Amino acid sequence: MDIKTQSLQIGYGGKPVVNCLDIEIKRGKITSIIGPNGSGKSTVLKALTRLLSFKEGHIFFDGRDIKSFESKEFARSVGVLPQIHSAPPDFQVKELVGYGRIPYQKWYERNSDEDNAIIDWAMKATGVWNLREKSIQSCSGGESQRVWIATVLSQKPDILFLDEPTTYLDIAHQLEMMQLIKKLNRENNIGVVMVLHDLAQALEVSDWIVVIKDGQKYDEGTPEKVITSRMMKDVYDVDCDIIYVDGRKKPLIAYKELA
Repeated sequence: MDIKTQSLQIGYGGKPVVNCLDIEIKRGKITSIIGPNGSGKSTVLKALTRLLSFKEGHIFFDGRDIKSFESKEFARSVGVLPQIHSAPPDFQVKELVGYGRIPYQKWYERNSDEDNAIIDWAMKATGVWNLREKSIQSCSGGESQRVWIATVLSQKPDILFLDEPTTYLDIAHQLEMMQLIKKLNRENNIGVVMVLHDLAQALEVSDWIVVIKDGQKYDEGTPEKVITSRMMKDVYDVDCDIIYVDGRKKPLIAYKELA
């Protein structure tokens, strides 16, 4: 689904954090929201997923006001994985993933054959099928993050929102997570919107990038258009060159040597 914001203002306790935000998120694409710490990236993500109400402006999903969705209807279209998540330690992986089917059920209903088939699909798509009998507490950091994505994926959302999905993961698991996100997007046509700190990852996997600085949009567009030496200096106060290497489709960020 396409998402647009118009003159969006978001804040906490009466204090605006994000002002006059007009951005566009395209259907079926991987969109990364980047910017310095405290710039308002996660605040924007929370507003887009109704985890935080906004003061002024509008958010439209396929032309429809976000406030008009009923809770279960919204959960069937939008999957959200926040930075911090927890589950009872005795939960098995398959039990946790099964919770993604709640938006489709009445409170007294158990999983149907269709629900079970979707749960199995979500575990296989994220590579946690072999962990299905394992307790979530005994999973490694990389395994746990995949399980949580499987849980959100079992909602069968049109679009998946991830808030810093590689936080606390080592480099190998960060790369694994980026590969999984690309796979889900390309093979299942699931749109992805994520907040990222790692600009190399954003360059590598994103179709569209939104840059937030001091609570306002600095720029948005394709990675090649947005991630430039000037943007790096203006937004991050970092000197670097954006270089292309033979055989690579995506550019690389070459930071200047330390004095």
